[in-house]
Amino acid sequence: MNIGVTKICRIAGSFLLIAMISVIVQGTQPGETGYGSQIDGRSLALRVDPGTGESISNLQVVQVTNSTLDQFQPRISGNRILWVEDELDGTMSLYLYDITNRSGEIILDRFSCLTVPEMSGNWIGWVENRSDSSGNYFPCICVYDILNGTTTQVTRYPAMPMQTSRSKYLTLEQTSTLDISGDMIVWHDNRRGNMDIYCYNLSSMGKPSADRLLSSSPADETCPSISGDRVIWAEQYDMEGYIIYLYNLTSGDLKRVTERPAMRRNQVISGDHIVWSQWRDTDYDICCYDIVSGNTTWITDEPRHQLWPEISGDVIAWSDYRRGLDGEIYAYDLSTQTETLVTNASTGSIWADVDSNNIVWSDNRTGNFDIYLCSLENRSDAVSQMYTVHLDSVPEGADVYANNESWGRTPTTLYFDRPGSCPIELVKKGFRPYLTTLNVSTSMTYVVNLEQEVPGRPAGIDILIDVTIDSVPRGANVSIGDVPYGTTLITVADLPASEYQVEVSLEGYQSNNTTVRPSGSINEVNLTLIPEETNGTNGGLLTGNRV
Repeated sequence: MNIGVTKICRIAGSFLLIAMISVIVQGTQPGETGYGSQIDGRSLALRVDPGTGESISNLQVVQVTNSTLDQFQPRISGNRILWVEDELDGTMSLYLYDITNRSGEIILDRFSCLTVPEMSGNWIGWVENRSDSSGNYFPCICVYDILNGTTTQVTRYPAMPMQTSRSKYLTLEQTSTLDISGDMIVWHDNRRGNMDIYCYNLSSMGKPSADRLLSSSPADETCPSISGDRVIWAEQYDMEGYIIYLYNLTSGDLKRVTERPAMRRNQVISGDHIVWSQWRDTDYDICCYDIVSGNTTWITDEPRHQLWPEISGDVIAWSDYRRGLDGEIYAYDLSTQTETLVTNASTGSIWADVDSNNIVWSDNRTGNFDIYLCSLENRSDAVSQMYTVHLDSVPEGADVYANNESWGRTPTTLYFDRPGSCPIELVKKGFRPYLTTLNVSTSMTYVVNLEQEVPGRPAGIDILIDVTIDSVPRGANVSIGDVPYGTTLITVADLPASEYQVEVSLEGYQSNNTTVRPSGSINEVNLTLIPEETNGTNGGLLTGNRV
């Protein structure tokens, strides 16, 4: 059964979401039902699905819902899972499931939900249309107290529920307008004429209290995320993109996380780390900023899009399209620097959320979207890391053969589930065939400079060298003799033996360069980048003390 763009856009449209993605799913049957419960005649099923992930990650996947309607945008906090059901009549229903007690309930049945609900501890927050005393409807922020089962309206004025993107690389509209951590809720609204960031202490409801303005810029500041006393948001610079800011609720300090605007999406914070999805070259990749060290690291360097990152502690989860049009869920552990493929490409998996080692997502394997759950703690210690080699050639368009099997044409990506050796061959008309053996021990980029055929000249008469360039941190742009080649870690093969000027550069760091003087056929360069110093000013657009 094929599910195309129409279904995704209908679901996303319920949140005013424009999703420029394709999901084509081959439906598979889940495993036998283990146990379940009924909510208003609708089935919730905790059932083990043996058909997902074991071949790569040995993960036990559990199907949480079993409905003929679409369940999507799950959130997880502790032992609770929250999700939204599309009722097909333009309304939504909000469900809450307790994993420990295997019991669920409908929080709200058929209401006008405008954004993705968020959950933290005992609080759930969302934006919905409500009427004022004159019968006029407007969007406002509401919260639900799980402990006492009550719903409270937090805002009394129109709160803009969406970030309007003016990006020329429009992949999707932001759906996050609020976030919760402990008793603190943050959101953006345009009561002052443009988007600003506000916060409110939910424990003070019913008492004399006011929300707190965190930013006051003429630019739109949107899509906040909160962890403890730290709040981040994105400030829009028209078509140039966004800059991410970090604010400390306790000290009032305000800091730029990124120095220059770029097309960034879905920034979220947990503890000492901030992650987001950023446009790089031709697609979106996942980026991570360490608040303590100030280092920015590319978590992915893959073809196609990596989107909707979420983070909890050291674990990052996201939706990934590197292996085709069907979404997959990947996870990355910052402490061990290991990546895990949670699902497989036949299931059409999107919208992951993570809490500690538990990951939830929406999955279309049964023909409609249901909620699934797995724990990274179930992963076998013997599971191998996935390694990728981005293979390219100058010029592009060479036929690629790996282990004597066709892998398309350059640029292409080779996938390995274990380290080892792999013979490759590149063939292009008018150029000499290139043969080598890749020794795969890490994910990297490998670029081959193809040699033109010259009639009457024997092959191999020229002396050629390979140069491997690495940097700290990785993900830096590499230029050799003013020619860009990609990002570190990268090997540039078959360069004519000569001296070369190698330069690496990365946003937020000073460029570094060196001269390569060949000392053999294989040469290595490792350059360390030093963070740029900032003057801590931004034209006075934002409030707070800058650090």
